[in-house]
Amino acid sequence: MKKTAYFLLLLLLIGACGCRNRKTSYPPLIRQAEYWAEACPDSAIACLDSIDASLQELTEEERMYCHMLRIKAEDKLYIPHTSDSLINRIVRFYEQQGDDRRLAEALYYKAGVYRDCNEPSRAIRTYLSAAEVGCNYDTLNGRIYGQLAALYAYQKAYHESMKALRQALVYNIRCKNDKGVAYGWRDMARIFDRQYSPDSAEVYYSKAYNLMKEKGFTRPAYGVLSEWADFKYGNGRTEQAKDMAYEVLAHRFSSLSALTLAKSYQAENRPDSAEAYCRKALQGTDIYHHRTAYGILKEIALSQGKQEDAHRYARCYREVSDSISRMTRTEATVRINHEAEKLDLLSHMKRLRHILALALIILVAGMIYMGRNIHIFHKKQRLNKELTLEENSQVTLSEKQQSLEERLEAFQQSAIYLHFCRVTQSRELSEDHWRQLVNALNKVYPTFISKLYSLNPKLTELELRTCCLIKIGISTNRISALIAHSPSAVNSILTRLYHKMTGEKTNMSVAREFLKRLE
Repeated sequence: MKKTAYFLLLLLLIGACGCRNRKTSYPPLIRQAEYWAEACPDSAIACLDSIDASLQELTEEERMYCHMLRIKAEDKLYIPHTSDSLINRIVRFYEQQGDDRRLAEALYYKAGVYRDCNEPSRAIRTYLSAAEVGCNYDTLNGRIYGQLAALYAYQKAYHESMKALRQALVYNIRCKNDKGVAYGWRDMARIFDRQYSPDSAEVYYSKAYNLMKEKGFTRPAYGVLSEWADFKYGNGRTEQAKDMAYEVLAHRFSSLSALTLAKSYQAENRPDSAEAYCRKALQGTDIYHHRTAYGILKEIALSQGKQEDAHRYARCYREVSDSISRMTRTEATVRINHEAEKLDLLSHMKRLRHILALALIILVAGMIYMGRNIHIFHKKQRLNKELTLEENSQVTLSEKQQSLEERLEAFQQSAIYLHFCRVTQSRELSEDHWRQLVNALNKVYPTFISKLYSLNPKLTELELRTCCLIKIGISTNRISALIAHSPSAVNSILTRLYHKMTGEKTNMSVAREFLKRLE
């Protein structure tokens, strides 16, 4: 019966997992758009445009998936997003459906929308949510952590960026995404370059380029090589930088490689070659490369005495610089907002740590206090139980009193009692005398010694002797002489012993009375 129940439970769990990550069969046009979204996003958008006419005839799930494919294709084409309203609808839908795979993908593109809207803090939080939901999907997680690394680097949080890159590498290696691994190494090289670690940057540029060449990713390989060439020029290896830039331009256009050659030729005082490569760099679309090219052209024109050309290039340089300044001011505002949010978060976490520490201290103090009270309660309960047992004894109080008086009279006539009454110094007492006193007391009070040990199992020899002397009526001053301690030490011994036995603090007289009544 138990085996059958376990089997049914296993089937239910498998069914639940299957429902949570089910694969939907989409119509042929949507499947085609899904394929093109990865391979050729332009074709995917054209395919999705043809579906738009009959969009209302599709199920809600198919419509939502079409919307997400369009966002995906636009993201691949670097088309910036301006609103999060559509992606929020998609995220809510997949949350209700319980489809973790689609939800993680939707959160990934939602973070991309926040990134395009210059909201890096929200983008980072959403990427982390996507990674948490899609923890079982290595390919998606490789992309998530790669984007996180880029955002952290944009915020100049290079330590966090490097951690995210290493996490992305783990996922990319696990799913055998060689291009993702190569891009991860390239990004590591960039960070090492910004952290003034040229040797490490050199290693990772080399690894990224060689892996892309080995796997046949020709176009991105030359993109990495153009960055590597610029890096070498910046570190004074001009000839190597020129060779790499020539190799890039022999296979594809690169404004960065053209600029590397322009800077190299300007440094070599070859203005004609430098000017030619500056004009080639201006054929690209990168505004930062344009500014550098116009700056070089202005310096060349001034060196050749071409004042009119120099003024024209200077005007172009200022216009491009103004555009970059406007962009930079916006980016700086975003960074400032991010830093403010980060400081607020750190302050909140600091306050939270203080509150938690205080709560922990109160909890520990409460536990100690309760433990002490419980310990005292148990001791008192044990004492009360023992006293109750004595009261319920079959021997009546009168019989006990008569028997005790007889034993006490015999004890007071014994040689050991008389000896202790006679001596005045501790050196007159041997170990044998103390043993005889304990044995004699056991005959008069049969449970006295055993109760002392039950109340304080760690009773010392000195404490036992003090208790015995109290029991036979010896004064404090004589006890101090017989045990070779001062009267104040005797008081301290008795009060500490009472505290150990009962858990309560008291004075000398109460402690003496307690021991006298203990039988």
